Amino acid sequence: MDLKRVLSSLGIENSADIVSEHWCESEACFPDTIPRLLVPEQITSTREFSGLPSEADGILQAAALRIVASQELLHLAWHCRQVTYGHLDYDSRKLGQWPILTEALGDLSGAFYLLVGLEAIPRMLNVHRSLGVSERVSRDSCSHFPEATDRYREHHGGRFGFLPRALYWLRNHTKGDLYRLGRLEYMVKPFHGKLNAYRHRVTRDVIALAEPGMRLDGDGLAARGVPGEDAWTTTQELDGTVVRGHAISPRGFVQKRENCLDLADWDVVLSPGDPVLETHIPAGGNMTPESCRDSMAQALEFFPRIFPDKPFVGFACGSWILNPELDRIYRPDSNMVLWQRELYLFPIPTGSRAGIYFVFGREDVDPATAPRDTSLRRALLDHLSKGGRLIGGAMFMLLEEFPHFGTQVYRRQWEEFKGMGLVP
Repeated sequence: MDLKRVLSSLGIENSADIVSEHWCESEACFPDTIPRLLVPEQITSTREFSGLPSEADGILQAAALRIVASQELLHLAWHCRQVTYGHLDYDSRKLGQWPILTEALGDLSGAFYLLVGLEAIPRMLNVHRSLGVSERVSRDSCSHFPEATDRYREHHGGRFGFLPRALYWLRNHTKGDLYRLGRLEYMVKPFHGKLNAYRHRVTRDVIALAEPGMRLDGDGLAARGVPGEDAWTTTQELDGTVVRGHAISPRGFVQKRENCLDLADWDVVLSPGDPVLETHIPAGGNMTPESCRDSMAQALEFFPRIFPDKPFVGFACGSWILNPELDRIYRPDSNMVLWQRELYLFPIPTGSRAGIYFVFGREDVDPATAPRDTSLRRALLDHLSKGGRLIGGAMFMLLEEFPHFGTQVYRRQWEEFKGMGLVP
């Protein structure tokens, strides 16, 4: 089918640049029968496995009927399926820019992308079964569906659906990379932090030095577009016997005073590119230190067993939840802050409204009118109303320290460094 005809018929002519890529390949393999994602029995089966309630069936089945009845919608749905799962070279950011089909589907427009999203489940199960992953882990790993649909429903009159931006994450499932184990999710990925962590050969203590060229504010944080006269840039010098650079406090702030480590005493134990268990935080409560520790322990058993050829050196994560200023913005006794204290925090470049989408379900939040129905929402809105910023942060925890989870091991080591005069 001609792409211009499809775009014109559906009222999405302005999306030609986003939709056109791989269109001809999709048309070349367009099926003679109804695609699996639109078959009623398949919709019910995948919906159930995803953890969505049965009340979603009505809107999904209604949307499928409308799509099947329109050749233009049918070809677009097939193409969206293909670029999401069959063309991994298709830029994930473009998936988030796919058009909202209000003119063609009205209140069912979100169900279009939810149907495409549910297509991930049979693909994921094929991979999981080949690896010997249990059905329980497979089901638990579908938590993205209730999360994304809950955000959608909050702003769309309680209707079930996906925004197209929710699709890119599902590629991690169909590739067999991402698994939820208890409270948290994981996949083996290269470490992206701009730091090198060193371990003392005798004491086994760990200290991280920032890579050179990081632009920081006066607090030692890397908020994007760092303003102010107190902004500064990290340096690092390695001469073969010592390394000079700026230490990062486990609280997430880079120290402006330069540090010097004798390489006869210190070994590099974490650098950019090293394999780590990249940790992700699904929405929901009960993020207690105990539930996080239990989840991390499950990951240390699961990944070596399922992926013995993918060793890793520890955990790492970047998130708005790791904002090093969260203890004063929200509550110092909140579960998120308690988890932070067990980890080695470090700064990453972020905007000034990190986490707004995840907390409110949309980016365009006005502090004056946004819902204040939870203590977290109230705290973040109060902070923004006073001109404050919301930045993200990141963490690592090396395997050697995990048995000490619960003792704030990195912060304790930092206090020892202070006593030695190694850090201010």
